[in-house]
Amino acid sequence: MNEVIAAAGAVLALWNDVAPELDAEYNAWHADEHVPERLTVPGMLWGRRYRRLGAGIAPRYLTIYGMRDARVVESDAYRALLSDPTPMSARMRPHLCNLSRWVCDVRESQAFGSSTNLAVWTVDAESVARLRATDHASNDGLLLAQRSPDAAPLPWLQGGQAHAIEGSWLVAVGLPSEAVAVPAPVPDATLYSLLRPPQSAL
Repeated sequence: MNEVIAAAGAVLALWNDVAPELDAEYNAWHADEHVPERLTVPGMLWGRRYRRLGAGIAPRYLTIYGMRDARVVESDAYRALLSDPTPMSARMRPHLCNLSRWVCDVRESQAFGSSTNLAVWTVDAESVARLRATDHASNDGLLLAQRSPDAAPLPWLQGGQAHAIEGSWLVAVGLPSEAVAVPAPVPDATLYSLLRPPQSAL
């Protein structure tokens, strides 16, 4: 499993909220259909689903996919899923909100995926990203990735669904469970906890 996670040369990170009345339905669809479907795309290596811990302005859900490289999201197989959604995907799409999508090249990955809890930052400067990674380095995993400025937006997004998460660098550091049990364990970070994995995901 760790070898597969480490093999990712790129990641696709998606943040979103969903209409509260559809939360349970969303999670069932996302875990059992949507993410496993994405993992059928050649070069899509793994997917991990997270929910925000506590209050905050960041979207409640974060999904991170590991890819062989960033060209996977330009492939015919991936584009076919976007243009021909399943009935359940077509039903859920209008109810997704505050959605932000980053395609990133992995610059550093150390045991990422070994922790069920993440501290996540999005920053503009590489120096700040590396400082966050250094300051909060642990044995619980690290992902440092640079956002691609040329990635195409999702073609089905309607006005008002998007939420621009600013920055050029994604930093995700794994945290032990005892760390997230205390108030504000990591300054300026958004904390996320791993959700039930999809049937076909790592």
